[in-house]
Amino acid sequence: MKTAQKTSTRKLLFTRIESTAVAGVPDLLIADEFGNYHMVELKFISGNAVNLSPHQVAWLTRHQHTSAWILIKKQKTELSKSELFLYPASDAIDVKMEGVKTEPVLHLIQPFNWSEVFQKISPHVDNLA
Repeated sequence: MKTAQKTSTRKLLFTRIESTAVAGVPDLLIADEFGNYHMVELKFISGNAVNLSPHQVAWLTRHQHTSAWILIKKQKTELSKSELFLYPASDAIDVKMEGVKTEPVLHLIQPFNWSEVFQKISPHVDNLA
């Protein structure tokens, strides 16, 4: 995510959350240039299964009406190209059960267009019309 933040032309503020106080809270808080907040659960996988804990599924499901997301980076081997899968929080149960076989709102293959990722998470006002 550090590379993503550095290459973004958007004024996004990233805060890594390490919470042991409330189980299931996503890993990343993004504040956009409009004052909106977005929560992102980050996962890394090498197969198709996504290890979302029951607490994470519960949190994401409870907050599915907000801007909460699951961002998964998949890399089969060290030499293979990575893939990104982006899901809204409302897909948490499906992602837990079916992994990345669940249809994402965005699927990218390395090299990643981070602007496209951030546009899905935090739509630019110009693109809402």
